[in-house]
Amino acid sequence: MCNFAVIFEYINWMEAVIIQTREKSDVKFLRDFAKRIGVKAKTIDTEKAKDKYLISLIEKGLETEDVSRDEIMKALGK
Repeated sequence: MCNFAVIFEYINWMEAVIIQTREKSDVKFLRDFAKRIGVKAKTIDTEKAKDKYLISLIEKGLETEDVSRDEIMKALGK
């Protein structure tokens, strides 16, 4: 089970990479690596990462006029 997530944010892009790890020591390794290559990295727990992703899906859905029940269930993973 993954307990930690490291988010690498690219400074000039609107993109990020989320890597879930099994060990806390892997988080330190990834953060050190990011620092070495000049990429901003921050650590959040997995549940917060999932919450942020769900929020982004909801916000994206609010931009459209109609959303079908099937699309909602798909976004929720059901």
